[in-house]
Amino acid sequence: MLHFLAVVLNSGGGVVRDAKTDEIRIEELGEFESKELAIDNACAQLNCEHITKGVIVRDDHTGGFMVCDTQEFAEL
Repeated sequence: MLHFLAVVLNSGGGVVRDAKTDEIRIEELGEFESKELAIDNACAQLNCEHITKGVIVRDDHTGGFMVCDTQEFAEL
């Protein structure tokens, strides 16, 4: 099982950072056996739609999230 996160994206697709700490903003998703399961859960939990390669967008297209495991997140 891998631990997954959802990196917050702005409406232009850029990574959102905290204004005070400059850290990348994330939502914890939990542990899943596959990225596909993590994406499905993130879509339900965050009320989003999967568009491609782990990128999910809000219904109103005002931003979204990039689903990644902790190893992928460390590479950001």
